[in-house]
Formats: sequence, C-alpha cells, structure tokens
Amino acid sequence: MPPLTGAYLFSLVAQATALVLYLVALRPDPLLTALNLARQPSQASVLGASADHPVSARYAIFAVSGSHAVMASVMAMTPIHLSHMAHHAGGAHTTSADVTLLVGVTIALHVAGMYGLSPLFGVLADRWGRVRVVLLGQGMLAASLITAIVAGEHPAGVMVALILLGLGWSAATVAGAALLTESSTVTMRPRRQGLSDSLMSLTAAAGAAAAGWVLTEFGYGGLGVVALVFVIAIIVLSPLGRIRPTP
Repeated sequence: MPPLTGAYLFSLVAQATALVLYLVALRPDPLLTALNLARQPSQASVLGASADHPVSARYAIFAVSGSHAVMASVMAMTPIHLSHMAHHAGGAHTTSADVTLLVGVTIALHVAGMYGLSPLFGVLADRWGRVRVVLLGQGMLAASLITAIVAGEHPAGVMVALILLGLGWSAATVAGAALLTESSTVTMRPRRQGLSDSLMSLTAAAGAAAAGWVLTEFGYGGLGVVALVFVIAIIVLSPLGRIRPTP
C-alpha cells in the first residue's frame, strides 16, 4: 500500500463494524420505543419535554453547529500549520517522519480532549444546566483560540490550543445536544436532530474550506481571530437557550 494509507484501511474496518452493530444490536429501536411511550400518558413524563420550545431548540442547533465549525476549521488547518512550522525550524534536516509524529501527537491529544471528558460534561450539564455548560465550552474554545493567536508559532502552544479546542467542543456538543432533546417533543426530535447533524457537517465543510484561504492570507493567528467571532455570537445569544416555563 502507498505510505500513509493504512489509517484509511483501519477506518474502513472500524466503520463497517459500527454499521453491523447498528443493524444487529440496536434492539429495540430507541425512537420506536419513545414513540410508544409517548402514546401512554402515564409513561410520557419519562421522555422529558411535554411542551415544545422552538427558540431554545434553534439556539441549541446554532450552538452545536457553530462550535463544530470552529473546531473543524482550526483542526483541519493545524496539520498544515505544523508541517510548515517543522520545515521552517528544521530546514533540510526535517523528514516526513518528523512531521507525521508531530501532527500525530497533536491530533491525538486533541481527539482525547474531544471525547475523554464527555461523561463529565454530561454530569455537569445535568447539575449546572445545559446553557451553562454550553458557555463553559465557549470559554474553553475562546481560551484555545487566544492560545493559538498568542502562541501558535510554537509546537507546545499549538498542542495546548488543540487540547482546549477538543474540550470546548465536547462541552458545547454534549450540553447542546441535551438542550435540543429537552426543548423538543418526541415527535419533533428526529427532524431537529437530523437538521442539527446536517448543519454540523455543512458548517464544518464550509468552515474548513474557508479556513484554508484565511490561513494563507492571515496565518494561524488570523484564523483564530476569525473563529473567535463565532464563539462570541454563541455567547451573546445564549439567553435564547433558556427554557422558560410554559404558562
């Protein structure tokens, strides 16, 4: 196989295994179970939202997709930035193995931040409230971007920024998804969850594509400044996410 393609084979096997688990082991189907419970007044309360809160749901979708766009944009450009940095520092002595190791360690730490503490953020979202944990995530995303702006020309600074980026994404995504669920009635959840997931993918794709141009024109620090605008927007609009009691 050509160099660096082994990871794609590994991913193919992992995703095929996940598909088999969905088809074989997802019994009973959670959606069908929820719909059956919703038809029983005595059981409907276990599903959460008895009234629809569309404004809170829209904010949850915006917070999740916006946080994902910030994360994906910076993450996508980090390997390129690290490669340029390594070649600039090492000159002719820099090998492809050196670059691969630097990129691999940095992205591994980033992914650990994305998923390692997600159970903790779930607990915090239950205890502190969904919007507060979304804001906690924005605080960590802001810290990540400021680190990238200030120390983005040093490998250690990039690693710290990417760890914070993963943690901020995790907090915002876990709490935002929970907010979307409890803001929506059972019948509205599949449609809104599908919209949320679709927007996550679209904003990430658009953000990563635009990030290439931003990196070329303004550098890694400039990319951090642009991404910070989305974080500020999510913070400013956070009052929309609070679920108000239905009269």
